[in-house]
Amino acid sequence: MAGFALFPAVDLRSGRCVRLEQGAAERENVYATDPFAVMERFRDAGAEWVHVVDLDAAFGEGSNRPLIRDLVKRVAVAVQSGGGVRSLKDVEEMLHAGVARVVLGTVAVEQPELVHRAVQRWGAERIAVGIDARGRQVASRGWRTQSSIDVVALGSRLVDAGIRTLIFTDIERDGMFTGPNLELAAELARSAGAEVIVSGGVRDIADLVASAESGAVGAIVGKALYEGRIELGEALARTRPVQAT
Repeated sequence: MAGFALFPAVDLRSGRCVRLEQGAAERENVYATDPFAVMERFRDAGAEWVHVVDLDAAFGEGSNRPLIRDLVKRVAVAVQSGGGVRSLKDVEEMLHAGVARVVLGTVAVEQPELVHRAVQRWGAERIAVGIDARGRQVASRGWRTQSSIDVVALGSRLVDAGIRTLIFTDIERDGMFTGPNLELAAELARSAGAEVIVSGGVRDIADLVASAESGAVGAIVGKALYEGRIELGEALARTRPVQAT
C-alpha cells in the first residue's frame, strides 16, 4: 500500500454498528442499526477503504458474513475485513464475496502455517494479519485468550511467512481516547520490516497526523468518528498532504 490511508471502522454485532471498550463484549455502545447508511456516509466523505469487523464471528457467537457480502456489493468502497477467519475456506469465501483484503488474527497464533498458505495462494496484497496486544503480549479469540507471545516476535515470524501488512491494535487503548501506541507500532514496523496500520485509542485528527508522520501506512478510526470528535472529510484532507512529503 502506497502512502497513508484512513480506515473508518464498522464493527458488526448482531447486524448493528457497535464499538467496544478495550474489546470487552459487555462494554458495548451501539451507534447505528443501519450499517449500509454508515458505509455510504464514509464513502461520500471520501474514504477509499472501510475496515469491517465481524465481532460475532470473532467471539464464536454467530456470523455477519452474509451482511458483509451485501455491504461489499452495495457500497462502492474497498473493504478490509476480519473477525473469526479461521480457515482457508473462510478466506476464499470472503475474497469471493468481494472483500479487498482479508484480515487474519487468531490463526496467526494457533495455525501459522495457514497464514503462509494464504499468502502463497492469494498474494500479500490480499491478506493482512491483525496483531492485538495487551502491553507487548498478543491476545486472540476475540481478545479473550491471552498469550505470552511478544508483538515484535510474532510480527517478524509473519513477515518471514510472506505477510506484508500488519494491523497493530493496543487493546488497552481501544475505545479509550488515550492516543494510539505509535512507539510500539514503529518498533514493530522497524524490527519486523512490515507495513503497519495502527489501531486503538485514536481521539482526534492530531493523532491521525501523528500516525502518518510516524511511518505507519494507515490508521483505523472508529469511536472518535461515531462520537463526532473527528470529521472524516477533514481528517482525510489533513493526512493526505503528509503522504506526499
